[in-house]
Amino acid sequence: MKVTYAKRVPPGDRWQIGNDIYESLTECLNQIFLNEGVVKFEIDASVGEVFIDDGKEAPNPNLTNASKSFYSIF
Repeated sequence: MKVTYAKRVPPGDRWQIGNDIYESLTECLNQIFLNEGVVKFEIDASVGEVFIDDGKEAPNPNLTNASKSFYSIF
């Protein structure tokens, strides 16, 4: 599932991951690689966000506990 991992912090080319600030996009991408082992990034320059695929599947809204209990006869 695609998740936002880093955001740009003005002024300049500073990027934030959690509470840590990195002085360039290169440092930020390197830190993401060290933390997650991810080598494919998606960068939305207009919004100022870096996205990664965390390898997890998106939750299926059709399989909630309420819908499971609705069809149970016991």
